[in-house]
Amino acid sequence: MNPWRSAFGRSARVAMIAVGVAALLWRPSSLWVESAYVNGIYPRWEHALFPISSALPWSLGDIVVLAGIAMLVWRVFRRDWLGVVATIAVYALWFEAGWGWNYDRAPIEARTAYDQSRITPRAVDVLRARAIAEINRLAPLAHAQARTAPLDRDALYAAWLPVVQAGGDAWTPLTGAPKPTFADPFMAATGTSGYINPLALDVHLASDLLWFERPFDLAHEWSHVAGYAREDEANFLAIVSCARSNDPVVQYSGWVELFLYLPPEARYSPKTFIPLVWADFAAIRERNRRHINVSLANFSWRTYNTYLKSNHVASGIQNYDEVTRLFLGIARDREGLPMSRIAGGVR
Repeated sequence: MNPWRSAFGRSARVAMIAVGVAALLWRPSSLWVESAYVNGIYPRWEHALFPISSALPWSLGDIVVLAGIAMLVWRVFRRDWLGVVATIAVYALWFEAGWGWNYDRAPIEARTAYDQSRITPRAVDVLRARAIAEINRLAPLAHAQARTAPLDRDALYAAWLPVVQAGGDAWTPLTGAPKPTFADPFMAATGTSGYINPLALDVHLASDLLWFERPFDLAHEWSHVAGYAREDEANFLAIVSCARSNDPVVQYSGWVELFLYLPPEARYSPKTFIPLVWADFAAIRERNRRHINVSLANFSWRTYNTYLKSNHVASGIQNYDEVTRLFLGIARDREGLPMSRIAGGVR
């Protein structure tokens, strides 16, 4: 082996490790993230990836992950430990620069007309009553449509796009159908409804989702692609998108999910919901009973809890439930869009 090339290769790997560690440790300012990353660098990356990933019948992210695993196995086999660390560093840099810095984005409350005083126990009770009424109203319409037509993703996108733009995106995220993934058995066993691959920005939904869960979960994952990393924000944007849709299936999906995230009452009367709704709730329980491995699910969610906290989401997985705070606290206009904080909330 050429000694010069060997020395250069070692230096390049050490440099790559240093860059990867720096990317993991650097915490950019929220101002830089909002102006230069979320509304600058990141949209160009997302727009560059989408034509590639959307043209494939499978997940580009799966390919990237499997390639990384194969490379690591090969380097371990060769006992190339510096190469192992350098490979991990490359993926660390890819994660942070390609999506991870979205965690350093200022909360959506900083850009919208958010008022903490709107969040009261009375307001929660009123919202719960409204959600129950909407669910009961929409259930027959949604069931009838679901039997005759597939989910209209274009209509969902049309309802969703103005919401993420009202929340702070000064660009147009490109989204499409969810891709199949080799992680699907794990998702079903842990109760994971969906995720995006942060390396290729593919959207994945669990194959065992029920028809009335899919619109909300798809809009939730699209919101992550749009640069909203926090789970409460993705939930909020998905629920608002569903609620402002003209499609009863999409509306039903949003109101059901909002109800499930609200603080529950001690018990509900059999008359609280019509039989169709009770049957849908029973279908969720039956799916979970058949598919979820409790031990694996607990391990998975503990791991994700640690991951969220390491990325500055202090509440961890409880961040999902904080959507109630956002839904009550952020004012919305007549079109159901979050109102801007600028000029006292006038858009």
